[in-house]
Amino acid sequence: MKKWTGFVLVVAVLTTFWACKPDAPLQFNSPDGIYFNAASDSIYYTFAKYPNRVVDTVKVPVNVLGKPSDQEREIIVTPLAGSDAKAVENKHYKLLPPYKIPANSTTALIPVVVYRTSDLDNEAAVLKLELKENSHFEVGIKAKSTIKVKVGYLQKPPSWGDPSGILWAGYSDNFGTWTKTKYKLILDALYSPSADTTITEFPISRFGTIPAAYTQYLQIVKNYIRTNYPGNYNNGVGATLRDPDVPNNPYIQVGKANY
Repeated sequence: MKKWTGFVLVVAVLTTFWACKPDAPLQFNSPDGIYFNAASDSIYYTFAKYPNRVVDTVKVPVNVLGKPSDQEREIIVTPLAGSDAKAVENKHYKLLPPYKIPANSTTALIPVVVYRTSDLDNEAAVLKLELKENSHFEVGIKAKSTIKVKVGYLQKPPSWGDPSGILWAGYSDNFGTWTKTKYKLILDALYSPSADTTITEFPISRFGTIPAAYTQYLQIVKNYIRTNYPGNYNNGVGATLRDPDVPNNPYIQVGKANY
């Protein structure tokens, strides 16, 4: 009798436990999240690095905050207008929806077509993208739900510096004063036909350890000027290239003879 009573008591306790067991937490039933997986809030692309290109594709990384699926899942990416985002669709850029996270993956690279337009000579075009919720995904990290894609061409690199400063490129004994005309000449001089690219930035202090390549870059540019514009280093004898971006339209020079 005691055994039977004990059995009934155990069944009663288990029945009560099962009846009172809460539902699975809501988060396990909710869609996975998505976010832009970039190191900062902006991706910068410059056509200066690829001087022969007039159209290219920027790939924006997106990650899933959750688990992979055995089916591909669409994500919604839309442009955001604003004072800090003035790029014009079908002029500066083109989106290529539908965008999808591949099956069995938690990452994707979102292609955005960008165009080299004449106005990029003066100002970078800024596109701001935003991730939207849909049936597959929520916004996983709010702070990373938007990202800027900055598309430039002949803008001064942030690592240039000035003639008396600490950055290598802008120092007077190196490339010196930045101007658009001089920068375009440097891009042409350092262009590699085999790679179809050129050198656009020189991000190092002149007081640090200078890479040997930087000394070579300076000499390559000087040789390029001497070969194509010998008058710049020979009192105007031979072809010359002047700089209309500077008062008095001087000859363009680099190295210790730089203005």
